[in-house]
Amino acid sequence: MSSSYKEPSDVLKRLLLPPKNPSLALSSDYQWLIFTQEPPLPSIELLAKPEEKLAGIRFDPQLLTPSRLDFASTLVLQHMKTGEKQELTLPENSEGIRYIKFHPVKSVFVFASKVKNEARLELYQCQLVGTASSGDDKDESKQTWTMTKLPLHHHYKMNFIQGCAYQFSSDGSKLFIKVVPSSTTSTPPSEPISTGPAIQQVNKGARKAPGRTYQDLLKNEYDEAKLRYYLTTEVLCIDMTKEDKEAAEPTLVPQSKGGHLIQSLTSSPCGRYLMAQLTTQFSYSVPISRFGRDVLLWDLTNDQELKVASIPVNDEIPLSFDACSRHPRGYQFHPSGGGGDDNDNTATIMFIKALDGGDPANDPVDGERDAVYCQTIDADSFTVSDPTKFVGLEWRYSGLDFSESGMAIMEEYRWKDRMERKWILNADGTKLRMLWERSWEDRYNSPGEPVTRRGKMGQTFVVQPTPTSFYLSGAGASPVGDRPFLDVLDFGSEDVTTTRVWRCTAPVEGELDASKEVNGVLPTERKDIYESLVCVLPDNDSIMISRESKTTPRNYFLSKLGVAEDEIQVTQFEHPQPDLLGVTKELVHYTRDDGVELTANLYLPANYDGTPLPTLFWAYPREFKDSKAAGQVKGSKHMFVSAHWASPIHWAAKGWCVFDNFALPVIGEGDAQPNDTFIEQIVSGATAAVEYAVSRGVCDKDRCAVGGHSYGSFMTAHLLSHTSLFSAGIGRSGAFNRTLTPMSFQSEDRSIWEARDTYITMSPLMHVKKMSEQERVGKMLLIHGEADENSGTHPMQSERYFAALKAFGIESRLVMLPHERHSYRARESILHMAYEQEEWLKSLEDK
Repeated sequence: MSSSYKEPSDVLKRLLLPPKNPSLALSSDYQWLIFTQEPPLPSIELLAKPEEKLAGIRFDPQLLTPSRLDFASTLVLQHMKTGEKQELTLPENSEGIRYIKFHPVKSVFVFASKVKNEARLELYQCQLVGTASSGDDKDESKQTWTMTKLPLHHHYKMNFIQGCAYQFSSDGSKLFIKVVPSSTTSTPPSEPISTGPAIQQVNKGARKAPGRTYQDLLKNEYDEAKLRYYLTTEVLCIDMTKEDKEAAEPTLVPQSKGGHLIQSLTSSPCGRYLMAQLTTQFSYSVPISRFGRDVLLWDLTNDQELKVASIPVNDEIPLSFDACSRHPRGYQFHPSGGGGDDNDNTATIMFIKALDGGDPANDPVDGERDAVYCQTIDADSFTVSDPTKFVGLEWRYSGLDFSESGMAIMEEYRWKDRMERKWILNADGTKLRMLWERSWEDRYNSPGEPVTRRGKMGQTFVVQPTPTSFYLSGAGASPVGDRPFLDVLDFGSEDVTTTRVWRCTAPVEGELDASKEVNGVLPTERKDIYESLVCVLPDNDSIMISRESKTTPRNYFLSKLGVAEDEIQVTQFEHPQPDLLGVTKELVHYTRDDGVELTANLYLPANYDGTPLPTLFWAYPREFKDSKAAGQVKGSKHMFVSAHWASPIHWAAKGWCVFDNFALPVIGEGDAQPNDTFIEQIVSGATAAVEYAVSRGVCDKDRCAVGGHSYGSFMTAHLLSHTSLFSAGIGRSGAFNRTLTPMSFQSEDRSIWEARDTYITMSPLMHVKKMSEQERVGKMLLIHGEADENSGTHPMQSERYFAALKAFGIESRLVMLPHERHSYRARESILHMAYEQEEWLKSLEDK
């Protein structure tokens, strides 16, 4: 049967359609905030527009952008310290703007403006103009922002399909723009009656090539022709050093003439070279990110091109999360040039190579699995040196951050036991010292991550307050909840020392550890608020933080380290959902039957009278290797109480008890795999949650419902099949038959042939009969987007599961949302989703 869109009750409608706070962007010099206002929820008309689905990407074939884009209708700039605001009038022909990019050095940014009633974007520059009034500091109050249209003639059309069409060179002297070649025809390839059979083949002796169930892959030669047509671009260059931008005609980067399938463009720190990664080989089994590609160097002082590497299709990566490509990967420029001086022509290429063939089942080579290599570019001969090893890694490469001094911080990981290491490297790659080796699951003892900031030549560097120290920031997880922090780690002496210089204000209740407070001293002032670090400003003494409480929305503040009284409030956002005022939030603790400690966010309606209520339980299972880490507190009960469209918190405004994000850890310690006991563990966790809520007197055990999205939907089906705890379930965009995702899913990295029993046991489809035999058979509402693009949740999953429920006469309902993907977008869809959920649970309210 078909149905028109419906809307929920007024309170839910208000909660689902709140005014949207502006999006924020911070200028390169950290002096200005840009506010852009986007629509809260788009119409279904936006989602219904034609889109192409090729090689794992979806895009608008007319506008040449990712499909379903929103555009901002306002553009406001605010000076961070003075609070002065200036609203810029959008171009007269504009439907809205997007893709703001900041100049790496100057007070300049560019953006794209959607032309009214045309499938075209125009390019504009905004620049701060004015002169210093007196002294060394500029008087920003006497400066204004001006807007100029950049000279991109009508026959040039920007292409945003594989990311923003434009970018500045590292030194800011040039603006590169990907455009459709002038030789491209105005109409795409016409679809033939037939291209003939689509053939794929595995040759004798081929390497193993497992892969997940990717969607929107290429299927035939016609798809290949369309991909070439839509993704082929040339690169234009605008000289940003010229004052009169309207007269600065763009020039063609000669190496791009005729067009290429450009995956990425990267400017060298010296600004002389572009690293272009070009798609060269197609595949019908993996998305475009794994297609074969050439890595090229383009010299911008002439028309020379140099091939650095040729990488084949990457379809042979083993399923293990400790596996990687056997080919060179992660090509990038050394952010400091790598030459050890300020030579403008110095540039060094870096890449990572697996020494074990990318397969953790193979032995490491001389104790190393990965290595980072360097190749230096000779500017005179335009050649690159042979690769030299910069640093070798015993585990798998995870990341490498440099400081402006040349010092580097490298991270490696080992998935099988969730371990990570951080190293400090000298400028030549030699290991200075290991900072830590730890389990990343242990949130309480997480030292944080290095703070980075844009520095010279537009590159991102680790922030160092002194030559032998750097900043670390982290979530600050603790038994009283998350309390973000900023530390200074000093490695200048034999023993590494860490000094805490800022931390989120301590809550009123709960024991504190003085060693984890600022300067090792317990705070005297405590408030029930939540604060987080946004950034460290260039003076290394000022920080930008956000602050919120249960009833006060998140706003932003400037503060001096250790001098809170000098604080400046930057934003003043108001409560977007007043219907939630009065709803109480509590972080509750309880234990499942094997002793694992669990938590949940408990929400109760305003003016709660103490009687048991219908209760909605909402969760998303997580895998762990450590039971102690699984029981650690996550989040903060002092965060602002608001409700995203996907959240269950709306139900508290309807008079329900809501048990949100109730912990369902799935633990496999040692050699045990978490999923081998998945069902037993989520049943134990759900039972503990319901028993706790009932024992508190807030939950009526006869009026319990459970729900979730994606993996939470999968969880919901299992809980209805293996318990009688719940009268109803809501499963959105889930997967119910693991044989349809045979080569790994979620955090499971074994294939169905390696863990056949686990795959079958973890398929709710296999337990529908058991569900029908429960003492209390919970009814099941299934909602799924018809255009779900997620690799594990094809719409067929819900359709087949509903057919099974129907076969056993289990009360159920299947709602397929037209044009929606894994995450829902349209106003009509989200309101209808809320209507269906409200109707489905109405029987529990009426009992």
